[in-house]
Parts: sequence; structure tokens; C-alpha cells
Amino acid sequence: MLSRIRIVLVETRGPGNIGAACRAMSNLGFDKLRLVAPQCDPHHEQAVAYAAHALPLLKSAIITTRIADALDGCIATFATTAREGLYRRQTNLAPPEAAAEILRLAAAGNVAIAFGPEWRGFSNPELLHFDRVITIPTDSAYPALNLAAAVAILCYEVRRTWLDQQRAAVADESQSPAGESPPPAGEPRPLADDQRKAAMFAHLFDSLERIGFFFGQNPDHLKYALRHLLGRVDLSINECDILIGMARQIRWYCEHAPRRAAEDGQRGADS
Repeated sequence: MLSRIRIVLVETRGPGNIGAACRAMSNLGFDKLRLVAPQCDPHHEQAVAYAAHALPLLKSAIITTRIADALDGCIATFATTAREGLYRRQTNLAPPEAAAEILRLAAAGNVAIAFGPEWRGFSNPELLHFDRVITIPTDSAYPALNLAAAVAILCYEVRRTWLDQQRAAVADESQSPAGESPPPAGEPRPLADDQRKAAMFAHLFDSLERIGFFFGQNPDHLKYALRHLLGRVDLSINECDILIGMARQIRWYCEHAPRRAAEDGQRGADS
């Protein structure tokens, strides 16, 4: 299960932070790392020293230039943030809640947990890449966590929850009557991956822009709210395609309806 969860570090500046994050991941059983546009050499001697026995994980890390590439193939994506603006506060998860959700979704496919640049965290436009937001409840007097510490906290919460679920499953099995097997689970719906959802949001935002839905001084707040509203839904491939079709139809109507109305009006005037 944990092998389906990837850790994504975005624009990391400190090689020691990358190495320490690798060590924390290995301590807790995580082996998938993506580095997005690192601002340092990931194989610097400091990274190697801090990674210690997690050097194989450091060497196997996949480097990408864009966040979207690091999320490719994931059916659910989570971003960590210390900032609590309006829409972040309304949609964020605490680590224990996030851990349960991450494991539930990892049963169906790959899941990503991303950490922003050390010096600024994720911006609102960057958060539009993600389904959910996680906030670690640090003290307000000093909320900024070291990157590797944040990675360790999230990995620990996921591992702790995973172990609790395993123990509960064993206990349930031991209490079942001998020879009685659980009812078969229904066929799982294939969930939309990040690439399909990214295309869906591109079509959706474009069509809503055309009908004037994004208005006011801060239209991006509406995009953020929509992104995370739909991010809380386990969209299947079919449901994602329905929303893409709806967005395309809105765009078609915006492009053709005014011309057709004008043509109908001209025909009425000529008759």
C-alpha cells in the first residue's frame, strides 16, 4: 500500500533537506520520491550525508521540471501548506484525517503528497494542481516547519494509520465465525488520474470564463474553491469525461449561439 504513495518536493533549495527527507521516508517505509525543479544539486555531498542509509532512495528519485509531470499517473493529489487563507481554511485536512483519506484512495491507485518550496510554500496558482490541502497544526508563534520534519510528520501519520488498519483487519478476521468469508466487494470504479482531471479543469475553467462566471477582484478564489470542491469527490473516468463534455458544450454554445440568434433575427426581418 505505501508503495503507491509518492512524496513530491517542489523547488527545494537545501540539499540537506532533500537528504533528510529521504531518511525520514525510508524510516517509515516510503520509497517513491519526485523532485520538481530542485534549486540545488540533489546529489550534493550534504544530501548524501543527510540521507545516510536512505541513499538508494535518493539515487532513485525522479526529477521533473513541472508539478504536473510529478503528479502524472496519480488518482489523488494532496498539498501541504502552513498558510490558511479563506479557501485553504475551508478545505484543509489535519494529518490524521489526511492519512485515512490517502490510504483509502491508495487502495485504488497512486497518490501524491507534495511539499512546497521551503522559503514560501505553495502559491494559490500552484495549489490548483492538487485535490486536497493538508495543514500541520503548528504553533502560531512559529508555524514554519523544516521541510524534512514536515515530510516525517505526514509519513508517520500515514504509516500509523496503515498499521492501525492492519491490526483492525486481523482482529475482525479472528472474530469471524470459522469458515465464513466476508461478502465480495463490488467492482471498483476506475478513478480519473491527474492528467485527465487537469484536462477537465482546463476545459471547465475556459468555459466558465466565457460565460462570465469568474468575476470580481479575485476571480482565482473561485477557481480555487471549485478545484478543491471537485477534488473532494472521487471522480471516475466516466464522470470526468461528462464534465469535459459539458464544458465543451458550453464553449460551443458561446461560440455559435450569438451568430445563430443574429441569423434568425435577420431571417425574421427579411420575411
